[in-house]
Amino acid sequence: MNRLPGSPDPSEPVAIAPDRRAVVAGLAALLTLPGTSFAATGRSWPLATQIIAGTRVADPNVLEMAVTALESEVGADVVSRLHAAILKRDAADIVEPFADDAVEAASRRFVEMIYTGEITPGSTVGFHQALAWQVLPFTKPPSVCGPDMGWWTNPPDQS
Repeated sequence: MNRLPGSPDPSEPVAIAPDRRAVVAGLAALLTLPGTSFAATGRSWPLATQIIAGTRVADPNVLEMAVTALESEVGADVVSRLHAAILKRDAADIVEPFADDAVEAASRRFVEMIYTGEITPGSTVGFHQALAWQVLPFTKPPSVCGPDMGWWTNPPDQS
């Protein structure tokens, strides 16, 4: 059998994937690379979103875009304080304003971002994935066709 240079010898035993601890350690190392601040923080943004908004964002990309945009608007320190402040609250006291004015303003902007999908001012990056459409079961985003595929082929009853 011809082998390419550097390819393993099929008669030699092949090492199986590393154990779970090695895999987890490797993934943790990847998360600390620059440019992965959302993931690297170890923060539980889905949980924080559920506490502050009453539900989780279905699309993790929209959540990441919102956190990243918020960091660029108000600074990573304020976003970090916001995250910590949210996780200290529960559903009963989340409606109370935060004592820190910068954190309160950031919380209002964050909720606006995830409910409207307007991640950057004037640009609705995540419009169809916005929480508003998840919590309003009786409607869909404009430009998303009717209830089911082909619904327009049958005219409504003329009773």
